[in-house]
Amino acid sequence: MALPAEPYAWPFPGSRLEPNNTALIIIDMQIDFCGKGGYVDQMGYDIAALATPIQPIKRVLDAFRRRGFHVIHTREGHRPDLSDLPANKRWRSEQIGAGIGSKGPAGRVLVRGEPGWEIIAELAPLPGEPIIDKPGKGSFYATDLDLILRTKGVQNLVLTGITTDVCVHTTMRDANDRGYECLLLSDCCAMQGGVFGAVATSDALLAALGEPASVAPEKPVMNGTAAMGRGAEVAAQPYPYNLPLEHTALVMIDFQRDFMLEGGFGATLGNDVGILKSCLPAAQRLLAAARSAGLFVVHTLEAHKPDLSDLPPSKLHRGNLPPGLRIGDDGSMGRILIAGEHGNGIMDEVAPIEGELAVHKPGKGAFWATGLHEKLRARGISHLLFAGVTTEVCVQTSMREANDRGYECLLVTDATASYFPAFKESAIEMIRAQGGIVGWTADTAAVEAALASA
Repeated sequence: MALPAEPYAWPFPGSRLEPNNTALIIIDMQIDFCGKGGYVDQMGYDIAALATPIQPIKRVLDAFRRRGFHVIHTREGHRPDLSDLPANKRWRSEQIGAGIGSKGPAGRVLVRGEPGWEIIAELAPLPGEPIIDKPGKGSFYATDLDLILRTKGVQNLVLTGITTDVCVHTTMRDANDRGYECLLLSDCCAMQGGVFGAVATSDALLAALGEPASVAPEKPVMNGTAAMGRGAEVAAQPYPYNLPLEHTALVMIDFQRDFMLEGGFGATLGNDVGILKSCLPAAQRLLAAARSAGLFVVHTLEAHKPDLSDLPPSKLHRGNLPPGLRIGDDGSMGRILIAGEHGNGIMDEVAPIEGELAVHKPGKGAFWATGLHEKLRARGISHLLFAGVTTEVCVQTSMREANDRGYECLLVTDATASYFPAFKESAIEMIRAQGGIVGWTADTAAVEAALASA
């Protein structure tokens, strides 16, 4: 069984949509996010708009329950003593008028056990349906979701919930790196070549299941508001960014020949690599300034083992690429995205020097299956500057992972690029929305000025 989706019929060839291998994930349909007096309501957003997905989700939920599919719910919330709440997340929430842990009409904001933390009655879990309590935006970090899914034999994930650009998006990125085949039920998201999965409406899914369909309302798009900032060293958005040099690292994401040169993997897929190379001058300046200031520098490379043992089948088959264009195939610069091959190396302009860390990652994010978090913590790193390609894929995924782990993140906007400039701008908007919910943004000149004055 498969269903029409974009950019490919879902799930990928070789997989099937069946009750035993597919789970519906309902993300954060909590009073704090879509109920009166909750967290989002206190921030001043229109909660009526956030209620529009409830009925479409309920229709899918009812169908999945009748047919015996796995159903999993998530809740974002923190321990009552706030011991799992990063200081930067708490501070950001206070800037937008609803500090996590503070008392509100629905109890303490985003605290486990409080009324606002509970899932709304319309979508309440049934006995036996797992509930994942998560301290971050992603549903995999610091939870047992992956263990539960692997134990149940789940391969396919149908993602629903709120909000599309924050917790749903972060969870989808995390799931993709872990090898799950993802379907986002949304009519207002487009993704680069299905790099994270496919997109379809709830009607398309229900039709594939043989269920009667009805017109579902469109998802709303929420625009964040800038928050008041504190004094800091970098002129950034949505407010100034504090830059403690001894605790800051520069992370250079995937400046690889496979992505940036003619004849490389990116170019053979029809992308204009000249757009990506346009960020190299700013990236060179940023790297030079970081080295001069003594910052720790990390370089990442998306790379797989020569035997492909760390390559999920979903990633290998996604896009139905012909032989010669798949990961591991022989290309003009060696085997595609394989560690040690010429195309997998970093561009000369920003190549690592002795003492800088090179991280080989099997997914889009820099933290999954790499040990990067432990290496940064061992050095006392708390602040991360990000540059690299592409903005909306590997850079943004890495920033979301870092944010959930409590790092203060800043994207250097002119030192990053996308094959699709509109996607870059959308990614930047999502990162700094809602008072910098993923992090800050600034250009190279602002970072250079801050480092020079330190």
